[in-house]
Amino acid sequence: MARGRGTKVDGKLRAYAYLRLSVDKEDGNAQSIEAQRNALRAYALRENIEIIEEFVDSGLSGQSAKRPEFNRMIAQATDGSKPVEMVVMYRLARMARNMRIFFNALDALGDAGVEVVSMTENFGEGRSKRIGQTISAMIAEQQAIDSSIYTRKSRRENARQGFYNGGPVAFGYETYVAQQDGQKERMKLRIVPAEASTLQEIFDWADMGRGGRWIVKTLNDRGTTLRGAKFSNSNLAGILARVMYAGIYYDRTADDDGDVPEPEDWIAVPCPVIIERDQLERVAALRASRNPRKTAPHISAGTTMLMGIAKCGMPDCTCGMTVRSGKGGQYHYYVCNGRVNQGRTCEGPSIRREQLDRVVLDAVERQLLAPARLQALLADVVNLSDQKRVQHEQELAHARAEQTRLRTAIDRLLVLVETGQMGPRDPIFANRMSENRSALAIATSRIDTLETQLSRGSRKITAETVDRFGAVLSAKIRDDDPTLRTAYLRMLVSDVTVAADKILIFGPRAALENGVANGVPHLEGTVPIFDRKWCRLQDSNL
Repeated sequence: MARGRGTKVDGKLRAYAYLRLSVDKEDGNAQSIEAQRNALRAYALRENIEIIEEFVDSGLSGQSAKRPEFNRMIAQATDGSKPVEMVVMYRLARMARNMRIFFNALDALGDAGVEVVSMTENFGEGRSKRIGQTISAMIAEQQAIDSSIYTRKSRRENARQGFYNGGPVAFGYETYVAQQDGQKERMKLRIVPAEASTLQEIFDWADMGRGGRWIVKTLNDRGTTLRGAKFSNSNLAGILARVMYAGIYYDRTADDDGDVPEPEDWIAVPCPVIIERDQLERVAALRASRNPRKTAPHISAGTTMLMGIAKCGMPDCTCGMTVRSGKGGQYHYYVCNGRVNQGRTCEGPSIRREQLDRVVLDAVERQLLAPARLQALLADVVNLSDQKRVQHEQELAHARAEQTRLRTAIDRLLVLVETGQMGPRDPIFANRMSENRSALAIATSRIDTLETQLSRGSRKITAETVDRFGAVLSAKIRDDDPTLRTAYLRMLVSDVTVAADKILIFGPRAALENGVANGVPHLEGTVPIFDRKWCRLQDSNL
């Protein structure tokens, strides 16, 4: 209807009609928009009222001030042009279920000379009318509060029974009706096979060290979609960070006071497993190690083998080494970054990139992966005396406790982001999350190794076992794919210190221990700190 202005026409009172519906039923009575409209029109005809415009908010709560049509009606009715004499509605609760919103609107309309009329409620005239409206508003607000409390209680109980409370469904899952209670359909999650297959590919690629841009490009180039949408760096990051793929998610429905519960009060809800937890944690550790606040993007995404781990070994110089090109990009050299980019005086050598890469690869194969060297490094992994067994059992208990502590710490950090107390780009958050995830990967790897050792008892490593293990790792670090070659080498090497007359190579032994106990190690990201190293104080001379 067109918006009217002016005074009464043919003795009729001019009115706006306001209609609102937040749920299918309130107070047990059906109050659909169409039912309200028919009742209001019949009332207007009976009372000689001309409804010149309807304002409808469907699916919006009366407790919210963010109702577009309600706000437009108030602004229009109070703009000074006096378009109407009244606002009519089915019940006063349609106007608001929040006393502050209700009285702000009531006073604004009153000041503009617009009367508020409920067709189903008679509040009388004068002072008694205001009292009646106040009582009605109080009751409506309390009913809304009670309804919210009941809804939250119902949602929490629904989660405790293992049912899904609704909301966006994560890629890889769909909902289905698991149980029918009267008109209430209780939902659970189940796997969508085609989407789960894509997820497994994504996590396998990430586990192998593939970067996010490579994964996104590969998926988009072959036409794989995210439910019709293209993959992007942002939605891929959300997928890789989703812990529910390991078979459990946490319902965080607010308590009776509307407060979001602490992590220890979250309700764990089981769901089908798509990605094994170990792989999920490996990928999380790798992503944390590549965080741009910790490792420069050109290092984590690049394929230059020693970028980020090669350091200048000259006295009084602790700079890393960077790569410079010569003769129009024909040659590439590792050089001291302090000398090149910071103007420092350093006599550190410039070494051809392929030469240093070859020296490190040869040294790893000769001093680390040779059968005799591996036997010396890993002899105690599966050869346990009684004393060693007790020691390993104690270490296993400590590692499990540390794993639990780190998982709780990660959950608490995520809560700070969700509640707005800390932003995901906050450097403190990024650093703590990176440290915790890397430490969690270490603890999980150590648990796997210890559990395997304790279960295998006193079986010794044979020469054949060592030969096979060393040969597989040698093949990995000589792989034709530069991304995989670099990733596997960095599992074995954490520091390469280059001086004028020697090169020192260091690396963590944990990857070897885990590999010989459980098979060739998976890529678990760069782990910066280990107590023991496989090549401590050993060197390879140029």
